[in-house]
Amino acid sequence: MTENETAAEQRARMQLPGSAFAELAHGNGSPAVVRTLWDGQWNRRLVMLLAFRRAVTQDPGLFGPLPPVDTAWHALEDAQVSAPAEVAALIMHPQVGNWLAYALRRQLGGAASPAPLHTDFGQFNTLALAAAAAARQPFTTVVPLRDGRVMVPRLGMAHFSRGTGYDVAEAGTAGGRIWFSHGDQRIDVPDDGGEADGWWPLPQVSVGTGPELIVWLDRLDPMRDLADPVDPAPLSPAELGRWTELLDDAWTILTRDHAELAASLAAGVTSLVPLPVGDGWDTRSASTGEAFGAVMCSPPPDAETLAVSLVHEFMHIKLGGLMHLVPLTTPAGNPSLYAPWRDDPRPPGGLLQGVYAFLGITAFWRERKRSGRRLHHFEYAYARMQTTEALATARQAGGLTDQGVRFIDGLLEELASWQHDEVDGEAAALARLVADGHRAGWRIRHCRPEAEDIEALARLWSDGAPAAIVRPSTVLPDPEMRYWSAGRLGLARRRLIAPDHFHDVRAEDWAAGLTDADLALFLGERDTAAKGFADRLIDDPEDVDAWTGLGLALKPGRAARALHERPEIVLAVHRRLLAGPGENPAPRELAEWVGRALPD
Repeated sequence: MTENETAAEQRARMQLPGSAFAELAHGNGSPAVVRTLWDGQWNRRLVMLLAFRRAVTQDPGLFGPLPPVDTAWHALEDAQVSAPAEVAALIMHPQVGNWLAYALRRQLGGAASPAPLHTDFGQFNTLALAAAAAARQPFTTVVPLRDGRVMVPRLGMAHFSRGTGYDVAEAGTAGGRIWFSHGDQRIDVPDDGGEADGWWPLPQVSVGTGPELIVWLDRLDPMRDLADPVDPAPLSPAELGRWTELLDDAWTILTRDHAELAASLAAGVTSLVPLPVGDGWDTRSASTGEAFGAVMCSPPPDAETLAVSLVHEFMHIKLGGLMHLVPLTTPAGNPSLYAPWRDDPRPPGGLLQGVYAFLGITAFWRERKRSGRRLHHFEYAYARMQTTEALATARQAGGLTDQGVRFIDGLLEELASWQHDEVDGEAAALARLVADGHRAGWRIRHCRPEAEDIEALARLWSDGAPAAIVRPSTVLPDPEMRYWSAGRLGLARRRLIAPDHFHDVRAEDWAAGLTDADLALFLGERDTAAKGFADRLIDDPEDVDAWTGLGLALKPGRAARALHERPEIVLAVHRRLLAGPGENPAPRELAEWVGRALPD
């Protein structure tokens, strides 16, 4: 970790072999390729550490009352000489990457916090402390406390009973063991990895054999989340047991049905962060490029859901590692692109991340549908539709480098080989219904036609003249990031899982916004559904779900096409006509009129 290596030498060491790029560009990536990505992360982590040291050397105030940064830096270097593998594991711990990125963002003004700067920058001292202990070398220092707590990477968290606010504690090593002292309280970290007075260990779980998955179950580290530090929430024995059981069962699914993927995932995922239960009814998962190897996930209802989440986030992890080595997109543009799995518009980079993750999800369900379960067929058909559409959008939207174009073309080639897979007919029809409804729902919420075009169309309608083709709409993100699409997706799944209890969904929280017209639509009673949606529009002409539902319920034709492809125009013209004197057009007739103007 010297500062003598030039930037050119560092870049040269971070080149990705063409064969590895080709594997990743088809959604794959052997354990050897994943290890190459880890090598790239190692180089990146060293560059970040050098940037960190340079920042603190130039501005010693970042360390506040703590000893000069060189003290800990030299301890880290000495430990690396004696125990290189152990120190490398510490440096490459996912949450260390998150911490480094966050500290550098604070120094550059990209993150705000009430904590003194030394609270975040001083975490470097705990990294050096852990390294010295691993090398069984003596080292004493001062570490920052956040509400009386301090995290030691890969080991656990010390917590003082009377600690509040932002304080500091003395710390050191003796015979490979770590101790902390604050006031009259001393905490000795057990050498058996267990719990002790003032000490929460970071649990590590191992499941499976050939390959074995070994992960830290981390609900302690303040830097385990996506952005700002969060409070610890130690797992209870029951929670730890439940997560271990779920992980074991999920790993059985992956190793049995996706052996090659499981081998790569075992090489790439080292940390699992249990998230709190969210407000919604679905499982949440996330990852970040700064914490390569870490998956965040809320409690899943079953092992299969956890397996999907692991695959999903592992694809993000691989792509994040690749994009640190090979630029695939040009600087981020405005969030204006349609991602079929998102309720909000995405920038090119965000769309590419989603595409890659959903290719992995599609591959997962492609294998799972061999079970014959119609739900598995639905999940495969739906994910394949989403990924196919998004890949076409990403290819056409621009914002890709030459390597990015090659990457997308590889994904298109891989997905094209799956297009003739047989899928259960009802499952495929339900998947199409949900996919079409989501696209229309996205457009009617985010797309804004030009005001003068709507004025012109309103005049043409009033004059009894044919509609005219209008310009593309402008995409406007929703600043409130509202989520709206879960209901109809849930209906499709319920139709396949428990058709005898289909009508019971109205009593469940996730289905609160659904109506009898929605239920009729997913039962195949399209005429009943169309009448129900039309009646809703009489009561509330601004009901966007009724507009999109009407388009889904109508038989194929101009009206249905207008409400599928340009629902924002139909709504905007209807709104403008209602604002005028004596106009109250029937929604279906207006949609038919707009549909006649759409190009073939």
